[in-house]
Amino acid sequence: MKERLKRIAPKVGYPLFYLFSLVLFLSWTFPYDKLKERIVTTFNGQQRNSTAPTELQIEELDSSWLTGVKAKGVKLISPSADPTKGPTEIKIDEARMRISLLGLLVGNKDVSFRIDAFDGSIKGTFEDSGKERNIDVTFEGVDMSKIDAIAANAGFPLEGKLFGTLKLQLPEGKASKGNGTVNLEIRDMFAGNAKELTVKTPLGPFTLPRLKVGTFTVTGDAKEGVLKITKASASGGDVDVNGEGRVQLREVATDAHLDVNLKFKINDAYRNTNDKTKMLFGAPGGKEKPMLEMDPRMAKSKTADGFYGLKIGGTLAKPDPQPSGGGSVVAPGFSGGSSGGFNFK
Repeated sequence: MKERLKRIAPKVGYPLFYLFSLVLFLSWTFPYDKLKERIVTTFNGQQRNSTAPTELQIEELDSSWLTGVKAKGVKLISPSADPTKGPTEIKIDEARMRISLLGLLVGNKDVSFRIDAFDGSIKGTFEDSGKERNIDVTFEGVDMSKIDAIAANAGFPLEGKLFGTLKLQLPEGKASKGNGTVNLEIRDMFAGNAKELTVKTPLGPFTLPRLKVGTFTVTGDAKEGVLKITKASASGGDVDVNGEGRVQLREVATDAHLDVNLKFKINDAYRNTNDKTKMLFGAPGGKEKPMLEMDPRMAKSKTADGFYGLKIGGTLAKPDPQPSGGGSVVAPGFSGGSSGGFNFK
């Protein structure tokens, strides 16, 4: 046995050592600056035809072990949904990616990645076989309050931790033909900052107690490029939310078209908090018309069980909520990036 090992070891060991050395020296001498430029140029080029183009910036790209790369100082810069405000930024301190060498041998691009940001992590895999692309992403404890773009689009700060998964299979690499599932959950969700929620009304800005949303859940199934939202709900807080709808997927994610119906009801305990909440949402059992219903479309959208309806169109980058009672004026609470939130126009 020893003699056999002596004969075989050099024949196997030397090629393996050579391959290891080759990969090691390639990782040390690889032109990462050129790769960084190509990644940025390709991404930004794909965004040019988007209705809300996002610009990618990377400060530094370097090796991560033998088959991986790490990017530092990553920024995604997007135009604000509010034209009166400057662009929003999503900042990522560090992202790591690793490609499978075995996959490359058979012509596939199998990439795993991990992003540690916003006090949580985003990790997953990307597989490209040429005929199909598969994306599998897991969110673990991502702090929504640290993502400025969310507050800019919602019109007010949002707090909460994001958990869940996104899985898509893209035939021919096209999202417009995609299939898959979405299961997301924002836990301990609040509207407003740590103490208060500022809203704009016809009588001027109101400072209200921050609104506890509770656990907000979104689930859906995608088939042939259409994501059907089967559940969009929140309960256990100051507001009850229920909804469903469709999202038409697009090659650029932010161009996905929304067709979602939501209804919400502010609970009695919150409405009865102080004079301002009573004036805006109506005192429980009161006969006076709440300020929220000064817009006749909001009044028409109210159902017998006290819910108000909203129909959300537009795109993922620029959602366009409207009262389901009709009309084309922006609905209260969805002002497209205003500093207040419940913005009456």
